Amino acid sequence: MKHFPLLVLFTLLVLENPSAIAQVGGGGLGNLPGADFGAVLTRFLGEHSAFTAALNFGTKSEQGSMILVPGKLSYGGGQTRFEVDISKVEGSRIPPLIGEQLKATGMAEVVMIARPDKKLSYVQYPGLKAFAEIPMPEGINPESAKKSKVERTVLGEETLAGYACIKHQVVVTDEQGKTYEATTWNARDLRGFPVVIETSQKGAKVTLLFSDVKFGNPPSSAFEHGKDFQKYEDVRTMMREMMTKLLGGGLPK
Repeated sequence: MKHFPLLVLFTLLVLENPSAIAQVGGGGLGNLPGADFGAVLTRFLGEHSAFTAALNFGTKSEQGSMILVPGKLSYGGGQTRFEVDISKVEGSRIPPLIGEQLKATGMAEVVMIARPDKKLSYVQYPGLKAFAEIPMPEGINPESAKKSKVERTVLGEETLAGYACIKHQVVVTDEQGKTYEATTWNARDLRGFPVVIETSQKGAKVTLLFSDVKFGNPPSSAFEHGKDFQKYEDVRTMMREMMTKLLGGGLPK
């Protein structure tokens, strides 16, 4: 594997912000788009509390760097599961040939599960049979999010993602008075489901594009970690040990 050092560098880059992707489900693991945004995502979804869907998650920073993450989202009762093949992630900071190396090492497939009921998140690598258990930060409370004030303003009608949509400006105000804003495109033929959500968080523009939406509760097993997977206390420790095994030695500190 000639370009294996690139995989090491890329992995360490991910370790610095391991959950840029996981925040879609409100896992509370990182800063993009942010744990607080994840807790209030349910309010942007409106009355839709149980579904599965394909999800393209995109971010664009103020500096212009972009990342596009295709995956699958399962959502039910405030619990989320986001599955992604990192080898398919697109972005200006991702070195070439990384996708092939990730697949070869079993690190391409990542599953991120948020369990607000347990105040825990799981990040797991099925190809490595390993997962990390991460406590959610204080303040990530789905019940509190339900008490938020929601204001929706109709901005017009547009056809987007193949659906006739009503465009809304949504402002959510939580119990502490903090506000969150988003623009949503709610599909008439999907019970008003927001097939596109656009917002900004910590200087980054965030776009969620949903497709293949299927309503109904996902199986409870979708929100559990692999029973025969090795458990780690945090993502960094898990990744370093996996990389050490792959390299046959220690990583530079």
